[in-house]
Amino acid sequence: MKRQKGSLDTTIAADVEIKSTVNVTPDRSPIILLAIILACLTGWWVSTVRDAESLSLPYLRVDIAIVCFVCMLPLVMLSSDWLFRVFSHHSPPLFKLVQIIFYTGAAGILIMALTSSHPNGTLSRYDAWESMILRPVLAFWLMMTLCLIEGQISKRGKTSESSSKQGFLIWGLALMTAVLVPAIYIQSRVNEIVTTVEESLGSGRLGDARRLTREVCVLAPWQKIGDLPAGDLARDLDRSCYEIERNIGFMQLEPVGSEEAAYQQARLLTILGKGEAALRLLAPWKDQKTVSPLTCQLLGNIYQQQEQWGESERWYQKSLNAWERLPHSEQQQAGIVSAWKGIAFAERKRGNYEKAESAYLSALSLAPTADQHYLLAQFYEDTQQTSKAREHALQAMALNADRYGKSGQKLITSLQQQHFGCLNVWRGNSL
Repeated sequence: MKRQKGSLDTTIAADVEIKSTVNVTPDRSPIILLAIILACLTGWWVSTVRDAESLSLPYLRVDIAIVCFVCMLPLVMLSSDWLFRVFSHHSPPLFKLVQIIFYTGAAGILIMALTSSHPNGTLSRYDAWESMILRPVLAFWLMMTLCLIEGQISKRGKTSESSSKQGFLIWGLALMTAVLVPAIYIQSRVNEIVTTVEESLGSGRLGDARRLTREVCVLAPWQKIGDLPAGDLARDLDRSCYEIERNIGFMQLEPVGSEEAAYQQARLLTILGKGEAALRLLAPWKDQKTVSPLTCQLLGNIYQQQEQWGESERWYQKSLNAWERLPHSEQQQAGIVSAWKGIAFAERKRGNYEKAESAYLSALSLAPTADQHYLLAQFYEDTQQTSKAREHALQAMALNADRYGKSGQKLITSLQQQHFGCLNVWRGNSL
């Protein structure tokens, strides 16, 4: 009987110990929720700076800020637990000093973020590397401050003594999550930005290319765009855009009295990426029956940049009709080809692939150049017509190997990877 009673007492004591251990385990839900809120607030701040047409250093983009802060959370939680477990019990004065340092630093970071001006010009390589260091440091500092505040409010210092110590594997995984995951994500975003820059340069949108190239300079200072380092291209674009802005300034000294003058000024504004200003300038001539094909074409380009595909197609169609009424000339043929390309791109974005293919083929029949063949190759790649994509890519490479040699081979390689079982993609690839 005594043995059974002793066994029962031991079981009850074990249950009490388990319950006490469970009770002292800190609830992670509040700090995770607060961390997500802090990440979203940082992303919102980045978006407000971007709306002001400035560089929101060091994160630049909303998604990058959120990824950096959320990925830093596991390391910060481990570090704050270690501080509470070691310093708050064994050295309270030192723990208070650490808290004061973090609180003061976080207050300084917030004050500088909300009051300091942000650069608009091209950044140096030193600024870019500094920004790379600041991204994890700022995320760690602000998240740690948040954890320290939450720990004080929830009295985590009284319950952390019995919490388990984490091994090197957990710390290593947390460190990799904090550093490597954002780095991989940022590089993927840089690759997307580089592709957009090349497209902007190809379509003459220097203002958009300049803005995106400046972002590449901050996110990946070693990156090349085409054959140029991102910093060199950014400085070249700055000089080109400065010349355009100066020309616009001279034009604005005189009132716009003709459609030709409005078109020239609106064209320069479009190159700088100021589509709304260009639309306001062309508004008096949009509804006239005698509007020129160049104005219609420019309006189609502006709406294309704004991703208003219906309006873009409508104005390119008006441009095509206007060009076809003019006498035959080199300018007229070039205008018709450009109108067909604009129509094709708009129809492609709207999902009207048959109309888009017909428009691309119409442009190719008038101008069988390497550019037209490569546009068709890209279209057929998007629409999963692999044999036609490969055929036009090879023709573009044959007509202009200097320009389309690498990009054409890259497109064919992409087709081979996406359609491994399609023999037509692999056949004759050595040509």
